[in-house]
Amino acid sequence: MSGKETIIEYIESTLLPAGTDIKLSSDDNLLERAPVDSMGVVQLVDFLERQFGVKIRAGEVTIQNFQTVDAMFAMIERKRTET
Repeated sequence: MSGKETIIEYIESTLLPAGTDIKLSSDDNLLERAPVDSMGVVQLVDFLERQFGVKIRAGEVTIQNFQTVDAMFAMIERKRTET
């Protein structure tokens, strides 16, 4: 499973309400297709840090970095090259 698929699977199985039949793609606007509350954002950040071995600073939790799975993965890839 690719990194993007791993993120999609996590969002679909953990952050979406039970019984939701939404299937996401990596370029879906998550603000429109899969609205996540603030606690869900905290859970997502924690998941990304553990899964991909990166540290996400509070200032990096932005619409630009979290609007799509593609944007999240691009941020992760940038962070991997920083270390």
